[in-house]
Amino acid sequence: MARVVVHNEGGSNRAFELSGTTTIGRHPSQNIQLLDRLVSKEHATIVTSGSQHTFVDLGSRNGSYLNNDRIVGSAELTEGDVIQLGSTQLTFRDTVEHVSTGGMAKVTIATDVIQSAIAARIRHRDDFVPASSIRDEEELRRNYDQLRMAYQLQRDIAGEVDLNRLLNKILDTLFASLSCDRCVILLEDEFSGKLVPKCVRVKSKDGTAAEDQEIQISQTVLSAVRQEKAAILSNDVAVDSRFSGSQSIIFQGIQSTMCVPLLIRDELLGVIHVDSKVAKGAFTKQDLHIVQGLAQQAAFAIDNSRLVQQRESDAVIREGFSRLVSPNLVEQLVSGELAIERGGEKVNATVLFTDLRGFTAMSQRKAPDEIVHMLNEYFEIMVDIVFDCDGTMDKFMGDGLMAVWGCPVEIENAAAKAVETAINMQIALAEFNETRRSEGLEEMHMGAGVNTGELVAGYMGSTKTLSYTVVGPPVNLAARLCSIAKPGQVLVSGTTLALLGDGVKYETLSPVQLKGIDQPVVPYNIQALKKG
Repeated sequence: MARVVVHNEGGSNRAFELSGTTTIGRHPSQNIQLLDRLVSKEHATIVTSGSQHTFVDLGSRNGSYLNNDRIVGSAELTEGDVIQLGSTQLTFRDTVEHVSTGGMAKVTIATDVIQSAIAARIRHRDDFVPASSIRDEEELRRNYDQLRMAYQLQRDIAGEVDLNRLLNKILDTLFASLSCDRCVILLEDEFSGKLVPKCVRVKSKDGTAAEDQEIQISQTVLSAVRQEKAAILSNDVAVDSRFSGSQSIIFQGIQSTMCVPLLIRDELLGVIHVDSKVAKGAFTKQDLHIVQGLAQQAAFAIDNSRLVQQRESDAVIREGFSRLVSPNLVEQLVSGELAIERGGEKVNATVLFTDLRGFTAMSQRKAPDEIVHMLNEYFEIMVDIVFDCDGTMDKFMGDGLMAVWGCPVEIENAAAKAVETAINMQIALAEFNETRRSEGLEEMHMGAGVNTGELVAGYMGSTKTLSYTVVGPPVNLAARLCSIAKPGQVLVSGTTLALLGDGVKYETLSPVQLKGIDQPVVPYNIQALKKG
């Protein structure tokens, strides 16, 4: 899936998948919102049609740049293109998930009974022997072969970050360089800790590739490699006393095998298994040294691939959270310092509802595009205030919004922060109205309702569309308080007021009977926050 990665200050990234027409700009209505003063409100679009992706500049004030060249009108995007909008850099990624043709051969890790110890081991050698110390021509040839294959592998995998393609390229190099019949790369599963086959190469009798065979790998050999982090070579294993009693190996008639660990900073990432069914003595210690050197190189590439994939995954997660919770909580959620529990759970939280007064009549007097523009400017101010006070945006409802404190992330003083948000919203709206008056525009007025209580929070919706929200009687009460709030009022329940202590100035209103609420409710109008 094609996507754009937005690189933010501080090293954090956000990834956006592309489909149809993707809008980019400073305004919150854009699919990709860039909080950059040098970026226009509606700066550009990326139009996706099949496998073609076209960047279109919408006449932005400061322009758009593709690989340091200014875009005039539009430009086609290709993998790795760097887009500069204002002070914000974006990278276009168009990677295709690798699909192995013909399917992967079945790999079984056999729990065979191998009685005797494995004798042939070679541990990693960090350095080549100095040229002045070489007296053996065979050692010189071995070093040359190792360098040649290392160069070939590095050339083939340079810049490759897709794990599936990377593993296939590693096996391509091994298959082309060794007299082997089967190669398997097994990687350690991060959850179970088991070695799991990830990529396979097999050869049929006529020498062509075939992926319809079953491969059995000795559990004893794998265990030895994992425990000792050493490469193991065995020749003529069908008659080798070290493998006596191994039914899986004898059944398959394997003559030679190599099993080499994939190590990064002494941590086992996985194992490369190579075997031959045809030639006795197919592998030598020289081959084992060569594969061992390649395995180290492959391990670095695999580790790098995983880090890149993790960063891209974090970017996608970060983007999802950035539309839900305040920016200062996003990094804690991505890093795992804070957690969101999936599924419904009971939480004690505070809910805020806001609603514009007289909006229906106003919308009848104005053109639709003017109404949309006005609401987008209004919501941009309000959402920033929610996030500044560590709130979570739940949803927009026409000209109203709903926000919550205390879930999905538990915070201290949730009720106080919700009320502070509502008061700051009223102050900000008054300032916004001053600007609107100076421009000859109609003023906007808002009422707010806040309540605290035990709610049910979780991901709700259909299997195709899920969203995080809260439900329960306290939510209904907050909405009803909002519905009766006059312009400029912030009405709270007695439960919320009790949690505020002496931190606010308030006015007690007459009890009211609210729709859907059995008993009359006494609303409290919060007039101001006490300083200090």
